[in-house]
This record gives sequence, structure tokens and C-alpha cells, in this order.
Amino acid sequence: MLKYTSLKEKDLEYLTFILRNGMVTAKQLMLKFREPNIHRVYRRLRKLEGKKFVRHERIAHKVGVYLGTIDARKLTNVNATVPTKASIYTMQHDLLITDLILFYEFQAEKQGVEFKYRTEREIRHSMIGQGDNQSKLKAYNEKRDRIPDVVFFFKSTDGKVTTTWVELELNKKERKRYDEKFKLFEELLSNERLEDQPFSYDQVIYFADDVKIHNVVNEAKQRLINANKISVRKIPSVIVDERWEEVMPSGSNDEEPEGATTN
Repeated sequence: MLKYTSLKEKDLEYLTFILRNGMVTAKQLMLKFREPNIHRVYRRLRKLEGKKFVRHERIAHKVGVYLGTIDARKLTNVNATVPTKASIYTMQHDLLITDLILFYEFQAEKQGVEFKYRTEREIRHSMIGQGDNQSKLKAYNEKRDRIPDVVFFFKSTDGKVTTTWVELELNKKERKRYDEKFKLFEELLSNERLEDQPFSYDQVIYFADDVKIHNVVNEAKQRLINANKISVRKIPSVIVDERWEEVMPSGSNDEEPEGATTN
């Protein structure tokens, strides 16, 4: 592929990461690819933007995000949905999910645990299928609560893979929504592979900072047989406070990755 294009391997790696995650910041790209400075990231992004593979959006005049294009997806063959625009809510949610991915990726690397993930956009692409935009949107709305925000796979040294359904909850939902979701979790965690699900799951982790969300999740799970496989955690303070030096593989933080064992 690279023989007949001016793109380099690192360009394709950037595009793949952006497409899989929907939208990312330059800082996240710098962390992901261990770039020595942010200026190198911006140079590569300007190049990709000039070729119409990446577009830049600034939300609320504060945060700039980079999104992949349909042309980029065709070039890389990444099977993921491509966002058409970025709102304040989707931006905050998507960027925090990417932060969680980076956090666990770094922690796993330091501990010698194999870590992989599938994003909501990749899973949505596989579950919704083909068709025009209207039919795909209808299918998504019917299945949206059956698609995780991200799936984490941790492979321990003995070869066991722990598959984790991850939810990032920024706002408390109606109790009915939780009851319906937890019925799904009860099925998923009963060692079943449901027909419309790409994976069978070993555990569910909610990430939320609002104590009301912690309370409603803990209350909802108590009625389940598989309650011990569902946990709710605060978003790691390293992410919130931008203390990435504490979890980068070259750092000194040697804590066990929280998701590496079933709760």
C-alpha cells in the first residue's frame, strides 16, 4: 500500500487510532505513540488534514479534536463508524473512553499483561451492518443499549482472557433504563453468548464520578445472580488530573491493572 502513496507507516497508525476511537486530541496521540513533543504530532496531523484524511473541530472554543474521514476508512480498511460531527457531550464521553483505554494499556504493558480492546464504533459497525444512513440509525437506536462503550480484553500470563464490558456514565439515567440494562447483563454474565453479541463477557465495569450513579448501579446489581461480576469505579484520578507520567510504562507506578482479574 505504501509504495504508491506519500503516506508513511506512522501516518496509517495515526489514522487507525483516530478511526477506531472516533475522535481524539493531539495530546492523546502524543501519549499513544510516545512522541517526544506535541509539535511532531501537529505536523503529522496537518499533513493528514491536508490530504482530507483527518478533519479538525474545536468545541466550545476550548478543546480541539481530530476525526477521521470516509476516505481515511477506505484507505485503512478500519471497520468502524465515522462520526459526522462532535458535540460537547459526545466529545467529553469519547475522549474519556480513549483516556481509559490508554490508562489500561499503559498499566498492562508495565505489568506484562496482554491488553486489547474493541471500541463502540467498531462493535456498532459489525452489529448494525450495511444500508443507508436512515436504516443504520434506526438499527442503532434499537440496539444502542446492547452495545458497550468499549470492551477490554486482558490476557494473563497463564493464557486466560478476561473480557470486560465497560460503561462510562457521565449522567444518571432513569431507573427503568438501568433495570433493562441489568437484565441484559444477567444474561451476558451467565456464561452465554447471546445471538446479537460479538462476545461473551466475564465482567462489567461502570466508570462514574457521581455518587448517585454508584448508588443506583450497586442497588440495581443486588437483585442479580451475577452481582459479583459487576462493579462501579471512579474514573482514575491520573486521567482527571492529567498525571500521565505516573502510568506511562517508563514511570514508577507498578500497580496491578485493575481490570486484569474478575471482580
